[in-house]
Amino acid sequence: MSSLDYQAKIAYHRGIKWLIAVTLFTGVSVGAVSWYYKLQNPTSEPVTAGLQKVELGNVENTINEGGTVELGGQRTIKSPDDGAVDQVLVKVSDRIVSGQSLMTLRFAERETILAKKQLDIQKQELLIERNRQKVEEEKIKLKNAKLNYKTTFDAYQQEVQSKEITQTIKIQQFQAKVDRQQQKVMEAQEDLAAYEAELNKLNILLDRGFVAEQDVDKKKADIRDKQATVRNVELELKNAIFELETSKNEFIKPQNSVQNDTLIAEIALQQSQSDLQQTLSELNKMKIEYKEEALKLQNNLVTSPLDGVVLNINVKPGDGVNRSNDLITLGDPSQELVQLKLSTLNASQVKPNQSARIIIIGPNSKPFQGRVKQVNLQATTGSNTNNQSSSSSEQATVPATVQLDQPTGTLIPGSPVSVEIILEQQKNVIVLNTELIQSEKDSEFVWKLDSNNQAQKQPVTVGLKGLTQVEIKSGLKVGDTVIIPPPDTPIEPGTPIIEKGEDNNSDSQTSSK
Repeated sequence: MSSLDYQAKIAYHRGIKWLIAVTLFTGVSVGAVSWYYKLQNPTSEPVTAGLQKVELGNVENTINEGGTVELGGQRTIKSPDDGAVDQVLVKVSDRIVSGQSLMTLRFAERETILAKKQLDIQKQELLIERNRQKVEEEKIKLKNAKLNYKTTFDAYQQEVQSKEITQTIKIQQFQAKVDRQQQKVMEAQEDLAAYEAELNKLNILLDRGFVAEQDVDKKKADIRDKQATVRNVELELKNAIFELETSKNEFIKPQNSVQNDTLIAEIALQQSQSDLQQTLSELNKMKIEYKEEALKLQNNLVTSPLDGVVLNINVKPGDGVNRSNDLITLGDPSQELVQLKLSTLNASQVKPNQSARIIIIGPNSKPFQGRVKQVNLQATTGSNTNNQSSSSSEQATVPATVQLDQPTGTLIPGSPVSVEIILEQQKNVIVLNTELIQSEKDSEFVWKLDSNNQAQKQPVTVGLKGLTQVEIKSGLKVGDTVIIPPPDTPIEPGTPIIEKGEDNNSDSQTSSK
């Protein structure tokens, strides 16, 4: 063998060994990786669970309350007074129209009252006639008083004129006296001024030693006399002026006896006319009261205030009734209402015109559609049956009314019903049961079945939440299959799912509902 062939053979054997080593290493590596993967991702056991197809539906947020049925305009007519039932002209379930006679009553006490008022009117008419006569008498007295006054007035005028002339002369005399006294005052003041001027000159001469001090003192004494004279004449002037003003303010008074007779007659006439007017007013008032009592007596006929049907009759002919006793109950079957007493928490959510469903309490009851007609703005607290005051712990409620869209003709007034008021509603949206929604931190998801029949987390965004269902706004579409998680078996992403009801040992794929 040549050296060349020998070297080739050695190289060949080396290559074979290297290839075997690489093959062994690769196999070991692949096995190790496969073993590690299996360790990290062990094969999950299949889980049996219910499945649900994603479909469109409606979601509602509602509140439920109990209520009582009544008819439109339903009311109970009460007795207007104490009396007795004479006739009942209708029977229960009769159709009635507004103004139709329902029953007649008797009121014996009202008949007595009416007779007494008639007697009072007759007495008042006699009193009015007497007052009319008195007015005529007072008119005659006043006429005579005026005639008497006229006959004496001329003499009185002459007397007044004479007194006026005398008074004028007296005023002129006092005026002359005042004028004279004013002149005397002026003269006295002039004398006093002259003496005071002389005193000033003497004082100057005294200071120079030309006159004796006795001369100055004498002049001062003269001045004091002049001042006293001025005061006296001024006082006399004031007295004269006072006498003049007094004479001017003297009035000639009329003869009081004549004037008083006329005034007394006028006052007496006015009083008699006032008495007559008052008695006439009293008569009118009595006549109005008489008409009212007569109308009440005529109102013994009880008539219907509405078109409707007789629901209940509480009395029969011959029964005695007291004021405000129930006589008959009426209602309009063209309107059916439900009266509710909402809790204050629910009342804050209820608004007029919200849709409502009315359900008769009992099995297989068909709901009727209606709307909220009215919600009171004030809560009330009912009293107990013993007419005792309500306890502070009693729950306050808010009255509300629901009106049915169409009268059913089957609801019995006074019967209890259940009312479901729809606060919010979403129609024709993707809907799931609330128990299918899972929460994880601040997000929500559902278990969705993928194409390999394995469970996968599917994040979703929810919208309106109802009592049992919730709106899915995003994350699912119609036709998707959602897994109903079993209560006792946890689900992980990738868990094989077998639909409940199929053979758990079958290797076939599960089909979605």
